[in-house]
Amino acid sequence: MKSINILYVDTCLDVAGGQRSLIALLMNISSKIDFTILIDESNKKYEQELLKAGISGNSIIKIKTTSFAGRALGGLNLFKYVLFKAAKFDIIHCNTFYDGLFAMPAARLRGKKTIFRARCGIDLSNHGYIDNLIHMFSTRILANSEYVKNTFNRVTPDLNKVVSLYNPLDMKFQREINPDDFKPQAEQDFVIAVVGAITEVKNQMEVLKALALLNDSSLKLRFIGEPRSTEKDRAYYNNLLNYAKGNNLSSQVEFTGFVSDVRDKLGDVNLVCVPSDREPLGRVIFESQLFGIPVLASDSGGNTELIKDGVTGYLYKLGNVNELASQILKVKDNNYQLAINAQQFVLERFSPERTYLEELGLYHEIK
Repeated sequence: MKSINILYVDTCLDVAGGQRSLIALLMNISSKIDFTILIDESNKKYEQELLKAGISGNSIIKIKTTSFAGRALGGLNLFKYVLFKAAKFDIIHCNTFYDGLFAMPAARLRGKKTIFRARCGIDLSNHGYIDNLIHMFSTRILANSEYVKNTFNRVTPDLNKVVSLYNPLDMKFQREINPDDFKPQAEQDFVIAVVGAITEVKNQMEVLKALALLNDSSLKLRFIGEPRSTEKDRAYYNNLLNYAKGNNLSSQVEFTGFVSDVRDKLGDVNLVCVPSDREPLGRVIFESQLFGIPVLASDSGGNTELIKDGVTGYLYKLGNVNELASQILKVKDNNYQLAINAQQFVLERFSPERTYLEELGLYHEIK
């Protein structure tokens, strides 16, 4: 019999970095704990990704958190479920602000310990009083970078309950780096990938503008991901499409839609670009580094914790399209040693053994 039982609550309506990070964690620790994961019944993609990762269907519980009146009524349903079911669990682990707002108060009413996984800096989420409630009802807050941890200074100067704990690596991305992949090839396209949900905060438009500025038909841009389920994100996606068309870039730009295994779209990629505004700690950065692809990222949020400019990747100043364009040209040089440096760095700092064992230790500490 395992000594600890966790209820993971993640009713996000999409499959983004937070969901992939939780899947990677469960893949590493599922044999060491008893657990149930609670998801929204409408998120079929998430259910399929969990099953593909080897999570038993018996460990997945689906509830309804959406209604004609929005998610507020669904939140009450989530509150009631946790209130009535919390007794069998040692810890309630919430993966989104929505889950923290509704599930953690119910858990605390039952006298249960709670963990909130902060994957977004609260200077960006800007939930106001909700951030204070999240802090109040959490036994521990697990911030996925020092940047995210420090944003909680806005709630309280006492950060004792906020722990910086990185997400575990998904080791399936590790591959041997071939120096021949970095030798310039005459008349060969240079493929740039931007990976992640299409949403304004991911700032994909900045890369499109840099592409237009460079005016080089050998540059190809691949957006791997789909817009999230909000009208605002769908409108942003349409803006990207219209900009590409209006600037005669359609032949150079590809939108893949949702991709279950991102590796399927990375085989011919020369550069991964992460232009996000205040990225907490992008999985795409260390997965690309593990895969052996150079990364060019904005100097915002947690990106600088993963990249030392010119050593393990490249940085540019967020919002400076001219600098982004010039850095893209720099990356077209031979980056074999940089790719080796980046892979070694990420293996040392974010090894699964180091990250998931730290999280397991924290579970037993607060239980």
